[in-house]
Amino acid sequence: MTVIAFSDVDVLDMLVVAAVAVTAILAIAIPRRVGATIAFLVFGLLLALLWARVAAPDVAIAEAALGGGVAGALLVDALHRRQPAQPNRDRRRAVAITAVGAALGAVTFAALATVLSRLTAEPADLGPLALEAVERSGVSHPITAVLLNFRNLDTLLEIAVVVFAAVGAAALSRDRIRTVTDPGPVRRVIAVIIVPALVLLAAWLLVAGTSEPGGAFQAGAVLGAALIIAHLCGVRPARAAGGRALVLVVAGLLAFILLGGIGLAATGTWLALDLSWAFAAILAIETLLTVSIGVALAMLFLAAGSRDDAAAADRAADAPALGGAP
Repeated sequence: MTVIAFSDVDVLDMLVVAAVAVTAILAIAIPRRVGATIAFLVFGLLLALLWARVAAPDVAIAEAALGGGVAGALLVDALHRRQPAQPNRDRRRAVAITAVGAALGAVTFAALATVLSRLTAEPADLGPLALEAVERSGVSHPITAVLLNFRNLDTLLEIAVVVFAAVGAAALSRDRIRTVTDPGPVRRVIAVIIVPALVLLAAWLLVAGTSEPGGAFQAGAVLGAALIIAHLCGVRPARAAGGRALVLVVAGLLAFILLGGIGLAATGTWLALDLSWAFAAILAIETLLTVSIGVALAMLFLAAGSRDDAAAADRAADAPALGGAP
């Protein structure tokens, strides 16, 4: 029997894992929305730190930008705009919902346990095979090679999900997005300092993704954060709404599909990349996907608040009539 000494386990890793578990439970269990939102934000940051500790910087960057950044902004915006729901006083309904949730959780746990029990203990050969084939992918970073060469069809479907979500959100919030007209001096200073820095960081993550941790998803998340901040600071040219924004969102998906057709014509295989032009094609697609992902995330943020803005405008318009104005 192998005995693991306490000194063999990093204390910081143990603390981070415990903190991730605790904040995850708090984000679900805390009844108040403010506390649950704060717990979720802390959970995202700790999870990004945990991914960095296990030598997965690409995932850490994406988690920090998406889980703690864009998703956190959506939650904070929703918390600021929406009134808390009335507590459910139907005890029977609450008990029924809890029972159904517990049953579904038990079934999920049983399914996962069954799958894990049937897994072989022998390590798979996909990792070494992927590392050996990186030289033939057109890039030198293995994660970028996996995303855009070895399993590019999965990446295409992931991009399609983001695009369809952004298009649907834009359709529901058409002509309802409020423009910030007077952001104030503090927001103007923030826009001048932070937004260019985030755009520059997004560009660096995009270019670095071919040889270092980074890529389209990470760069797009940072670009989306820059567009959200720009909108909140009243930068009208950066507003991710309207027909031009939709064109930018759809362009990445269409370019990816076009690349698949070019690969089929050149190599006989869908989405296959010839080594002579693979690097240029991957960098071009990564650039378009960065813009598409960034604009799509910003559109989702703007659409989340447009419904409340429209409702507030309708209440303000109806107020004189309801109050019996002359």
